[in-house]
Amino acid sequence: MTRWLLVLILVAYALLAVGYSLGTPPWEAPDEPSHYLYAEHIAAHGFLPSEVPPQQGNYWENGYVTSLYEWFQPPLYYALVAPQISLMNLVRPGTIPQAFPPVNPVFPDQGRNLFELPHERAFSAPGLRLARFFSVVLGLCTLLVVYRMAMLTLAGDRAVALASTGLMAFIPQFTFLSGYMSSDNLALLLSAMCLLAYLHLLRSAGGWDLRRVAEAGALLALTLYVKLSLLFLLPLGLLCLSYRLVNHRSIRQSLLESAVLVGVAIVPFLLGLLILPGMREQVAYAYTYLQVKPEFVSLKYLVGLWPQTYTSFWGTFGWMNVSTPRWIANSLTVITAVGLGGSLVLLARDRLGSGLPSPRHLLLVFWATCGLVAIGFIRLNLSMRQPQGRYLFTALPALVILVATGYRRVSGRLFPLVGTVMVLFAFAANLLCLFGSLLPAYAFPH
Repeated sequence: MTRWLLVLILVAYALLAVGYSLGTPPWEAPDEPSHYLYAEHIAAHGFLPSEVPPQQGNYWENGYVTSLYEWFQPPLYYALVAPQISLMNLVRPGTIPQAFPPVNPVFPDQGRNLFELPHERAFSAPGLRLARFFSVVLGLCTLLVVYRMAMLTLAGDRAVALASTGLMAFIPQFTFLSGYMSSDNLALLLSAMCLLAYLHLLRSAGGWDLRRVAEAGALLALTLYVKLSLLFLLPLGLLCLSYRLVNHRSIRQSLLESAVLVGVAIVPFLLGLLILPGMREQVAYAYTYLQVKPEFVSLKYLVGLWPQTYTSFWGTFGWMNVSTPRWIANSLTVITAVGLGGSLVLLARDRLGSGLPSPRHLLLVFWATCGLVAIGFIRLNLSMRQPQGRYLFTALPALVILVATGYRRVSGRLFPLVGTVMVLFAFAANLLCLFGSLLPAYAFPH
């Protein structure tokens, strides 16, 4: 029965994500044109793009686009998407776009679309469509990892695992993100896999376990080739290893495991700086670009980030200008707050409602994940104003498991019913966002 319920959740997610993908016009998602240009450059030339924009014209005359050119990002995601673009160009030669539609002069004050709609459907961008479906697959894999993480955390509690997976699957902003081209999708998958590897380390019986440590380091190395913001996973991994020190009381073992984790994670990145042409320029630019701006260092500024971050965490679509009903965000916030409160009770009392032993140390890792991601988000916004909820999404797997675990503690034997209601509500809210907000916004553009 559990397997069929999981399949039902995954199928429902996939249908919703494909709906968002097809319903969102090409390029009408945050940074999507810039992500595409990066992958297109690798597909066409076989090496990393330079700082000089590869295209000129109307497309580059608006700050919404030129300021978001993604050339400085690590290359792994784009290297995976580039063959898809090349394949579509082989199947349908000439489909790689050589120009983009003009920027809509009334965006964002009076128009939904950043780009003016072409008079004909010639600009269909099949390579982009394929890359979007790749994002759906990445999201599907992420949900499977979340299910496995929840099962490991609560020693096989299938109800909690299903509730965690269903809640994440039906958060509207996550489903929307899974429907367009963005390196965030691969970053979310690999960070979840890395966190799962850490949980396995904590669950291991003890003794030397350098193989698992090396596997965790290898996953961490991959994450650094997707987004440098995922560097928070390194101190999180060291935190997990420090817990093993507390348990096994071997300083030698802890130092060796820490050295293996750091070495396996960092050495491939350093080799990339030496071998890959252009990667050193990418890192140098990112370092310079992300310097703290003094004018951003104020409580008033940080508080001002909250409203847009709050709404876009749960559901704001298009180029952050297609709103959803506020009550959906408020309802999901209440659900989350109650679940997080329950998880804190569990930490304090160190017992589960059914008598199962508490996964206290695992929940602490999840809380640490949320805290580190929040700190990274604040640090990013001290360099550039980006109050977008998706920048917090690497904490989503930890968050939904904390919420489901909290409800498990609060509701006890009633949890299967409570978890089902919670997931069904999120699913209904997601449907409403898709058919009540996104599709009407682009079916009748203005």
